[in-house]
Amino acid sequence: MAVHGEFDHEIKIDSTTEKLRLIRNQGQVMYSIENFVPEYRNPLTFTQRDWKGGHGQFRMRVPDVSFEGQAIDTTQEGRVFLGPDITTVLESDDTALDSAPVKFCWFPAVSKWICATSGKIYLYGTKWTAATTTVAGVTDLCVFGAYIFAACGASTAYKYSADGDTWTTSNLADPYANYFFVSPDLAGAAEVLWKAKTPNEMSYNTSGLNAGAVWSTAAYIGDTSTNITSVFLVNDNMMIGKTDGLWNYDSDGGIHQLRPDLAKNISTDNFKYVTEWASGVYFSEINGMGEITSRNAYEPMGPLHDIGNIGKRGDIVGMASDKDFLYIAVDEGTNTHIYKGREVYREGIGLRWEWCPWIYLAAYTTATLATCQHTSSDRRLWFGYTTGTTYATAYVILSDNPTADSAARFTASGFLRMSYDYGTDAKWDKLWQSAVLEVKGGAAGETVAVSYRKDTDTAATTCIAAAVTNGVYESNFSSALTCNRIQFQLDLASNTNTATPEVSYFQAKGVEKPTTTRIHEAVYSIGDEPTSRAETIRDLLRVGRTTTTLIKFADLRYNEKTSGTAGTDYVYCVMEPGYPQEIEVLHRDKGSTPEMGLKVRLREVSFS
Repeated sequence: MAVHGEFDHEIKIDSTTEKLRLIRNQGQVMYSIENFVPEYRNPLTFTQRDWKGGHGQFRMRVPDVSFEGQAIDTTQEGRVFLGPDITTVLESDDTALDSAPVKFCWFPAVSKWICATSGKIYLYGTKWTAATTTVAGVTDLCVFGAYIFAACGASTAYKYSADGDTWTTSNLADPYANYFFVSPDLAGAAEVLWKAKTPNEMSYNTSGLNAGAVWSTAAYIGDTSTNITSVFLVNDNMMIGKTDGLWNYDSDGGIHQLRPDLAKNISTDNFKYVTEWASGVYFSEINGMGEITSRNAYEPMGPLHDIGNIGKRGDIVGMASDKDFLYIAVDEGTNTHIYKGREVYREGIGLRWEWCPWIYLAAYTTATLATCQHTSSDRRLWFGYTTGTTYATAYVILSDNPTADSAARFTASGFLRMSYDYGTDAKWDKLWQSAVLEVKGGAAGETVAVSYRKDTDTAATTCIAAAVTNGVYESNFSSALTCNRIQFQLDLASNTNTATPEVSYFQAKGVEKPTTTRIHEAVYSIGDEPTSRAETIRDLLRVGRTTTTLIKFADLRYNEKTSGTAGTDYVYCVMEPGYPQEIEVLHRDKGSTPEMGLKVRLREVSFS
């Protein structure tokens, strides 16, 4: 028997409220509630077994790309391990250099690695030794023939040396240079020494020595309002970078502006750093970098280019390359990272750049980067750095496969933070409780820990303490993690620079709690013959099918009412498509007549 008189349910559609009676057939009410569970991940897992795609992915989409990292190497397929150890090199008496390093250069005539600061030139043995001749204000170093040349700016004569130790000052006319460059002359007949003098002059010499020829008549690149920043070749085309653009100086002496767009983006960083790799030339531009693969084919790229919303930006402060990788130093404000990257073709993906946050310089500042092959087996990436008032150089060992190279050295700690996992629906609760890892190299002092950041966390929290376990193992988190979104972090550490732990598999396990959808299916009585009330109810429920206002539904049998509080006294609903439906209910009681009914399906929705 219905309460509230003869009625069971109350519905409010738009501004009209109506009480309704459910049809009973053989004593059973024609009303049911269907709980619809949407598809969800069961079990809930986050799995990653490869990180070679590099950093820059906020939400997990590409299976081998991570969010970010620090002092970590992801360039070996199927594993992540610590980045290289940094070896600091000072003067032979273990004192700092006189000022910040400006340029490195290998001088093959005497097989010497040379470093110029703004105050001196140094030669490397196992430490730095200042050259006998003091050469201040160096802006560039360049080897031409059997000599090394030191540019000293637009108002100080350049110097040259046959041994890197004693230096001769040029006494030629116009002995001023900011940058040197070696390439064929305009006729392509022989290699010559080019010099660039700010703001916009280019000239060449067949020897550059005091007893040699004079410098050629200068060509003027652009106007005098902006300075030349670099000179380089692209497929035998001479390019001159300036703070306001790029010019091609062709073999006929013609000068062609290639990047007029930079006239509106003038920056001292434009073409300040340049390096070659594979078939392209790479250069700094404003606070990013770009690639040139032919005279007029340009593309923006770099470690922080197109990396999604991971909250990183920075300025390029150094570039270098070797046969395998580009090395890009980026000052990200508080800290500086050196990224290791390359462009690779991947099946199903195509060409893509893969960048690894490889060396962490922290607050050290750097302004020069260079690679050097000291011997057939000794390859290094060098950089100058400054901390406070201390000036030094440092290097890391380059290796094709660091974990299989006895000469490789590893940093003490690093981390890799994986992309966010949102589950099936961002608002559904998730409960994460354990992780499976596959580890190699875990021994005394070589540890792997797991941390996480969830929802609005800005710092990582440890959920699996540092362990030395090898092989495949599962560990429960210190406590279950409830969240809407989460990202996991691998924290690697070693107490020796000759070894590193490696992780080749990570899987976090949990459960997902989907929001269940409730659907009310009811057949309401409108009598056994047409009446004005039957027409009113039918028309009202038809309005419910098209209304843009949520329907209020209350079950009077549970003392609910549409005039009460949402969620307590009534729920909001929408009418399912195709309803209401007019039906006849044939009762099986002897002598009964069919009863007219209106069938509805109401889907609950959350609204406040």
